[in-house]
Amino acid sequence: MNLSIDLLNFLSSGLLIPCIALLLILFVQSLHRASELFIRYRGDSRKLDAIGQWLHDTSSESPPPLPADDNSFSRCLSQLHKAHCSARATHLIAEYESQCERRLGSLNRLAKLGPILGLLGTLIPMGPALEGLARGDVQQLASQMQVAFTTTVVGLVIGAIGFVLFQLQRQIISRELAILDCVLGTRFGAASS
Repeated sequence: MNLSIDLLNFLSSGLLIPCIALLLILFVQSLHRASELFIRYRGDSRKLDAIGQWLHDTSSESPPPLPADDNSFSRCLSQLHKAHCSARATHLIAEYESQCERRLGSLNRLAKLGPILGLLGTLIPMGPALEGLARGDVQQLASQMQVAFTTTVVGLVIGAIGFVLFQLQRQIISRELAILDCVLGTRFGAASS
């Protein structure tokens, strides 16, 4: 029985370093994704407003106002405007939706993995902290509790950033898909599903 408990303790302790390493990687990734998305969001908001105005003011024969950047929405809108049949246009929108789901999926994983790793980083050092408490080793207790609380905070920050980015990305995608559906309906008299 003691052998199995010792083995579990060894395995659990061995997970702490990979857990902390993954937390650091996810933290850097979340900051990078946040800066990337906020920069894109400001430009996309103006771009989507201009395209929405184009939908209200012009006929479907004029080309949509495409920005200089070459992102997947701009390419889809351009190809949608050039499409000669509604089946091709519907397929283009479905492909774009699939790309958007992948982007949302990566942000959703970020929002979920951060708190999970933070919880792991909290629970793993609790065993050595309790051992230190039992032996009266306050230094070990304090050191392990510091690791536990720090990983919790970092994990929650990663989760919060991931959640906010997920919501923001979902807003952008909803506006983009509404525009693509409107262009499809204007060009072919049908709305995509």
